[in-house]
Amino acid sequence: MTNQTVSKAFNVLFTYPIWRIEIDAENRLIAVETRNPTDTLPYFNVISFEGDYVLQDFKAISREWVLAGVQCQKLILKKISDTSPIDAGVQIIDCYQPQQHETWFNYIFLEMVGEGILLRPKMIAQGMQLFLDLKTMSIGDKKEEPVKPFDSQIVYPVIYNGQIPHFLTDFTIDDEIWLSALDDYFIWAFYEKNKDNHYQIRIVRSTKDRLIESVVAVTQLPLKFFNIYFLVNKQIFLLTDNKREFVSYLV
Repeated sequence: MTNQTVSKAFNVLFTYPIWRIEIDAENRLIAVETRNPTDTLPYFNVISFEGDYVLQDFKAISREWVLAGVQCQKLILKKISDTSPIDAGVQIIDCYQPQQHETWFNYIFLEMVGEGILLRPKMIAQGMQLFLDLKTMSIGDKKEEPVKPFDSQIVYPVIYNGQIPHFLTDFTIDDEIWLSALDDYFIWAFYEKNKDNHYQIRIVRSTKDRLIESVVAVTQLPLKFFNIYFLVNKQIFLLTDNKREFVSYLV
């Protein structure tokens, strides 16, 4: 059994509310799209797994640009339309040198794949796919060999439906218990309701039959989230009640 315990990795407070989050585990980067509530203009941020800013509040060309992914230390944006789900436009931004960015208005974003993006020319209705290589920043025919899907390594916990372990019975669990298995131990997460009807998220680390440690990760939530957390390797990521703060714990 490893001696590592649950400990906070970081908490980052963004300028505007969070809309989307994408992960590049290979380069330990987290891309976050935020939006100004006044004009809904998007701003893009990239932080490390340690919570340090790599790129802060990069302003979009217009409100139609959204976060598509982060890979190869590049931030990938795609353009959407008010009248249809997709529109022509892809922008690639170097996370560490944001002045180095390229925009293609004649291509439609299709899919993130390993080390690149699949695109379709705007004038082609269907069928044709091109490959944008994120390392060379060049567009060419789709590779002859099958392209590998992009793996962000995000894992979501499952809802536990078994008998509640004895070491959890003293907690005031509100509704579901979420479970992740890591090596030779387990991570449990659940909501607890306090006296003013707000929720907090508790994380518990255990063996099969013994509690190792528990921490309250997030407090004062007026509502529950659809996903209580997500996991990358041995690091948990959570939102807080104001939707501007992003919190992470090493488990």
